Amino acid sequence: MGSQTLEGEVLEHSGRRCCICFGLHFDFEVKRGQIAHLDHNHQNNDIDNLAFLCFVHHDEYDTRTSQSKGWTIEEAKHYRAELFNEIERRRNAAKHGEKIAVQSYQELAFGDVSSSSPVFLDAVDRNTGEKYLGITAFRPDDARFTFDATNPNHFDARIVRLYVDVVKFVSIDILGVWEGGLGGGMRYRNFICEIDSKVGSYTCSQLSEEFDYFKLSYGETEAFRIRVRAIVEGIYHLRLGIEYSIAGQSRRVELDDKMLRIAIFDPLFHEPSYDLDNRLPDSACRTKDLSQRNQSIPKLDVVWV
Repeated sequence: MGSQTLEGEVLEHSGRRCCICFGLHFDFEVKRGQIAHLDHNHQNNDIDNLAFLCFVHHDEYDTRTSQSKGWTIEEAKHYRAELFNEIERRRNAAKHGEKIAVQSYQELAFGDVSSSSPVFLDAVDRNTGEKYLGITAFRPDDARFTFDATNPNHFDARIVRLYVDVVKFVSIDILGVWEGGLGGGMRYRNFICEIDSKVGSYTCSQLSEEFDYFKLSYGETEAFRIRVRAIVEGIYHLRLGIEYSIAGQSRRVELDDKMLRIAIFDPLFHEPSYDLDNRLPDSACRTKDLSQRNQSIPKLDVVWV
């Protein structure tokens, strides 16, 4: 079989659609592109080793860097098979005069957002006098919360970005910081988000590895841990935000039903006590003068798991 015939066969099978565009975004548009050798061996012209890719994805497929994980041959062949199935479905529908059904999708399913800490805090709102007792508390650079996301669809979802919204900030006087218990952990994708006391949206950065997005195939679940850094003492009302795309459609979602409230304290001035029963009485309204604090309370070193 000549090279021209082979090229024509690849173009005919693909309909000049990029299989990676289709696999990631359900993008069925005709593209300008090239025929890629999936094993990167330009001498291997077996039809199973060839795929039509748009210029952008062909360049990405052939590029290998230490900062990002390149496309694998298994991914490319999987997306190519999905594209061929969709082309065949549409051609059969056209032959029989049937209306082509538009792919629909379900939203990603998100698990509960939770936070865990061995420390709790009692405080009073400086402006209103409202008391906050037993609030989960963290040192300025150790606040973290976890959640998971599951894809219920038969095509892939791209998780593009995570972010944290500061919905409300309460300026407080700290009455006391107290030790509690901390359970075990599990494996998560680790992110960090630096926030301040201003209401607004703060983008998270990944710690575990470089990424452009996470792919969730059908039925897959990914667990995330976001570590929050804040420099201002106070109580923060936080909300998780997530940006993802599925079936070629982008979504930005603020999860109002998964609000989280945490307190931030400075351990230089508020050392946790070993005894939870020694909390200040509810009638206490202001932090004691720092010069009169009980200096006999030993410092608690918290080890995160």
